[in-house]
Amino acid sequence: MWLRPNRALSLRGLRWAAGLLAGYIMLVALVSSVAGNAYAPFFALVDVTVVVLAFAAVWRAGERAERITLTDDALEIARFPSARDSVRLQPYWVRVRLQPGGAHPRLTLVSHGHALEIGAFLGDEERQTVCKQLEASLARLRLPDHQQDQRTNP
Repeated sequence: MWLRPNRALSLRGLRWAAGLLAGYIMLVALVSSVAGNAYAPFFALVDVTVVVLAFAAVWRAGERAERITLTDDALEIARFPSARDSVRLQPYWVRVRLQPGGAHPRLTLVSHGHALEIGAFLGDEERQTVCKQLEASLARLRLPDHQQDQRTNP
């Protein structure tokens, strides 16, 4: 299962928005410069630079992702783009919790007294959906083999 933040715009849309905003800022600076404000173009360039850097930072933050892999012997959470941030848990001991916290509930995996938050960038409804999916997957994994066969082949 892959968890990714929602993006409001595609990369092309973000470039268009940044270009339109930069063009508007430069137009206002040009009008101000003609009206006698000699420093307006300089400050407009600084403003455009800051806006473009902010858009780039927001885009990079949207590239975060978490991959959750459940096998018979491990529940692995790998965070990207830093693939070094990977955690392996024993699936029979993991409990999925949706804990109230501040404005948004926190989705955590609890095992051996340690809690690991996952999907921090997801919306509330998405966290609830992921919580239900993980609980169901872990419950299926914990069933003995003969009960799994009965549930899949009635």
